[in-house]
Amino acid sequence: MSLPNIPDITPRIDLKRDEVVHLLLSSIAMEEISLSQIMTAEGEKMQRILEQEDVSVEDLIRMNRSVERMLRTMVGKQILLQFKLDQIVELDEKSRVHDEK
Repeated sequence: MSLPNIPDITPRIDLKRDEVVHLLLSSIAMEEISLSQIMTAEGEKMQRILEQEDVSVEDLIRMNRSVERMLRTMVGKQILLQFKLDQIVELDEKSRVHDEK
């Protein structure tokens, strides 16, 4: 199976290894920032619910389950980001050893 062909577009991107590493690290940083913003929003949502006078036990349980699901998702994302970071560090170390030879 061949790749689709887009007419009149010839993408040529020439990046040095250090530039690629910097872009990859930046992508991790951007995802980390996004995760922190999600956590902040979850915290604010919890505060609004807890400040209500007529909040029921059922509401609190629902909120707790929602937060738990979100935290589980975020932990999974953190693990994937750690794997990505480990691979970038390994790539960078290998390239430095290769460049020294």
